[in-house]
Amino acid sequence: MRYTTLPGSNIRVSVIAMGCWALAGDSTWGEQSEADSVAAVRAALDAGINFFDTAPGYGDGVSERRVGLGLRGVREQAVVATKVGPDALRPEKLVASVERSLSLLGTDYVDLLQIHWPSREVPLAETWGALERLREQGKARALGVSNFGKLDLAELLERGVPATNQLPYSLLSRAVEFELVPACLARNVGILCYSPLLWGLLAGSYRTPDEVPAGRARSRHFAPSRPQTRHTEPGCEAETFAALARIRGCAERLNVSMSELAVAWLLHQPAVTSVLAGIRRPEQALANARAADLSLDAGTLRELDEATSAVKQALGANPDLWQSGSASRYR
Repeated sequence: MRYTTLPGSNIRVSVIAMGCWALAGDSTWGEQSEADSVAAVRAALDAGINFFDTAPGYGDGVSERRVGLGLRGVREQAVVATKVGPDALRPEKLVASVERSLSLLGTDYVDLLQIHWPSREVPLAETWGALERLREQGKARALGVSNFGKLDLAELLERGVPATNQLPYSLLSRAVEFELVPACLARNVGILCYSPLLWGLLAGSYRTPDEVPAGRARSRHFAPSRPQTRHTEPGCEAETFAALARIRGCAERLNVSMSELAVAWLLHQPAVTSVLAGIRRPEQALANARAADLSLDAGTLRELDEATSAVKQALGANPDLWQSGSASRYR
């Protein structure tokens, strides 16, 4: 495992982080036992993954509680990140939310405290001021944000510099490269990448669009006629699956899995601090950790860039995977 430092801090984190949403075992991810969740956390630590990202919204605290159980007795070995949700961004609610998170996690501080989504109602100055007070009190070591677009990030940077901005970033979702990567690089804000495998597409789970189940075929990659879609764009199914075929061929030539290749590619991108890998079972921890040691040469990086450039251009600079145009949650 390789390690780096959260920007603006002395906090050392593994470049592969454990994304802990799936530990909640909700309708999005399917049933998940507490025993499997605890074992997955311990296996991640054993594999060298010391960075764990959770949130109150992941199963209404279930994920946080299970992370806490997994880290019981070994808390000092871990870097724990959690968030405050959109319903808790006013100072008084924010403090209550964080206290609940600390209780569920079984700790008296978190290493990284993040705003889960920017608010269009609560002034950012109020929220960020409350977060800074919690940091001064020792309840958080570093502060970050999640899903902040170019304008939201620019507004925040007038008040303070977050350590990180957590964003959807993968070989098939490269919208952040247009504006957000340059903005983060300019102010030393690290990017934490979520959905790095795009719900199994980049793990090689599906070879044709028709194989993708309804719940996973509702992003802007797919036609708006698909069930549960919220966008109005034509989609880019042909481009997406042409890209996947080329990525699969590259992985086979290198004798690595598609998922390892996809994660390794992210770790070669500027501004990326860590990649959040969803880990539900112990055996997944080691498989995800291997990607940290995969070095890609310039030719391979160029091949992957060319393979996915048509998807990048089709989706454009909007990072929202689900909604388009004025309905995008990013600004």
